[in-house]
Amino acid sequence: MLRLGIISYLNTLPVYYAIEKGLVSLPPEVEVVKGVPSTLNRLLAKGELDIAVVSAFEYAKHYRRYLILPDLCIGAQREVMSVLFFSTVPIQELHQKEVYLTRASLTSKNLLIHLFRRMGIEPIYREFSMEDGIPENDYMGILLIGDDALRMLSRNRFRHVYDLARLWNERYHTPFVFALWCTRREAYRGNPRLVEECWRTLVRSREISHRLYRRIAEEKAAELGLGIKECLRYLNTLNFRLTRDYIKGLSIYFEKMYQEGLLDERPQLQFAFH
Repeated sequence: MLRLGIISYLNTLPVYYAIEKGLVSLPPEVEVVKGVPSTLNRLLAKGELDIAVVSAFEYAKHYRRYLILPDLCIGAQREVMSVLFFSTVPIQELHQKEVYLTRASLTSKNLLIHLFRRMGIEPIYREFSMEDGIPENDYMGILLIGDDALRMLSRNRFRHVYDLARLWNERYHTPFVFALWCTRREAYRGNPRLVEECWRTLVRSREISHRLYRRIAEEKAAELGLGIKECLRYLNTLNFRLTRDYIKGLSIYFEKMYQEGLLDERPQLQFAFH
């Protein structure tokens, strides 16, 4: 038996949609476990999942335990639209001002800290959990990801909005990878055939789901309080293939995280099936 973690956010449906709709079938030995990103990160680390999409930073912390499944990621070339920093003032004015960082994404949180440092800005950081809701006090800025970021963007509540993928691309001229599909090394050693079958199903689901973006947008728009065109534009902004350019961006990100002491060691990119 293999346990596969699945997230039903809009930014993961381009990989999972065909599976969830029964258009492609996982091997019968694969059990699906649904959860939010932070939960799947924790379950994979504890060995209670065998395959899951995890934040890039989570892989970096545990790279000795995990292997990357090839050709799968959540990334963006120049903008991502769902990893956004909202601010009441221009970002340069946030030195020693209070900002909130979501705990839902270690990758995005540490990316923003890095970008602030590169700009010579040291805010007063507070953290919050998506499960507890968005803070309501008079903070100066807030980092949101996923569906929460898309909802906030549609409300036009903040005067200044910064897309972290765009800030990254402007500085390093590479795409950015926010998440990877990984398997535990033990699971891979125990049943490499089943892990590969599961991976091939995920890739096949991605290819089928790509042709169904309009349907996905129509189904999710009302749930998220967004327009169909907004959802469709967002889906077409994201990239789900871990190509050479995205691997380069990922390597640069890991190196910067190590240089700044946000990672204890330089993680290696190690893939299954290689």
